[in-house]
Amino acid sequence: MLLVAFVAISCTNLATQQADNSEMLSVEDASGVHVALSKPAERIICLYEPALDALYMLQAEKKIVGIFNDVYGSEELFPYFGSMDERIRNKELPSFGMGNMANLEQIIQAKPDLVVLYAAHEDLVHALRQAGLRVYAVKAELYDDVFKTVEDMAILTGTADSAKELVSYVKKEITAMQARVDPKQTKRRVYFAWAYGRVFATTGTNSMMHSCLEMAGVENVCPFEVDQPNISAETLIHWSPDMIVMWNDSPDVFYDKKEFTGIHAIRDKQIFNLRPMFLYNPHTLKVLATAAVINQWAYPDAQVDTRQLVTNILQTLYGKDKADRLAAYW
Repeated sequence: MLLVAFVAISCTNLATQQADNSEMLSVEDASGVHVALSKPAERIICLYEPALDALYMLQAEKKIVGIFNDVYGSEELFPYFGSMDERIRNKELPSFGMGNMANLEQIIQAKPDLVVLYAAHEDLVHALRQAGLRVYAVKAELYDDVFKTVEDMAILTGTADSAKELVSYVKKEITAMQARVDPKQTKRRVYFAWAYGRVFATTGTNSMMHSCLEMAGVENVCPFEVDQPNISAETLIHWSPDMIVMWNDSPDVFYDKKEFTGIHAIRDKQIFNLRPMFLYNPHTLKVLATAAVINQWAYPDAQVDTRQLVTNILQTLYGKDKADRLAAYW
């Protein structure tokens, strides 16, 4: 339930979210609403990780005046955002809750000129708009969404040139990586396993991780047209992938299961780990790092240092100073 306070403020209706001819900065968000600003946002409350990450890549972090609770509470987020922002490291940047449990009254009192949050949190989106705040509802679930998130955040923060450079770089590198895969070579067949021991939770074809596998030039063994299907042990044994890519777990969760010993990836010790999770979030432009390491694992090039490969990507996305700070936690 939203923590709603009926405060006496000058409210405008949903139409205030829509562009008019006098407002120069306008984007259409994931809910189909046109969000317009007369000038770049200077006070942003950001409650969605891919958008928050984009602000740091766009060098717009000084505009952030509020974040979501998990930035402080998650070991997968706090060290990394804290390394890039002293306010987070010292826990000085206000946090406003999580999802539909965000504190509406506190958000209004913070007087942001833009609130960014996950489009699926429809109740909070509606309540904030009814309170007269500019709200950008975002999702970064599929390939095009990832780039749109960065491009829209750039328009709303006056950093459009930076976004063009970043998006162009990522797309160019993905194209070059795919071109290096020999079309005559049999594609490595890959099974992806989500974190926290969920060995039977994988990625279907309607997912960003599936896009990562395609970028890397490998084949996703899961043919199901959903985001995160759950499968049986028998199905995994039948698929018998050449490689298993894991999300921040120990390979022992596979190696310890005797019934899996005949699976090619387990027999050949071809289990690889995307760790730490922050550096390989496929719902951000770091999708390039995710695809690049999977490509290197699948088609090893002795002349490529994987760590240096990822370092170069992070330096381009965040700038050298932030990338160097992130490297301390890698």
